[in-house]
Amino acid sequence: MNNIDYTLGEAWLAVALACLGTFGWRLIGVILAGRIATDTPLMAWINSVAYAMVSGVLMLILVYPTGVLATTELDHRFMGLFIGLATMMLTKKLFYALCAGLGSFAIIVTLYN
Repeated sequence: MNNIDYTLGEAWLAVALACLGTFGWRLIGVILAGRIATDTPLMAWINSVAYAMVSGVLMLILVYPTGVLATTELDHRFMGLFIGLATMMLTKKLFYALCAGLGSFAIIVTLYN
């Protein structure tokens, strides 16, 4: 693998281009947000794709974690997820679901590790 040394100017240029690429799309979104009809089939598809991507990243983190989470058992992580989802379906409150899922995961890891 090649190590490439960048000058200070090149490093700042890379950061500036990354910011421009990120914030440029956000600015376009802010400008166009009022002009886009949200009840069209295209927007429903975009919304579905966004939810699928978030779910995919969640599953990736859950199944193949890094850092401290990697030291826990897979079944403990799934139990916390399922308790959080069940709480969400019963209460319809995100805060309660997060507290139940994280709390149960912490208790399970403490008791069975």
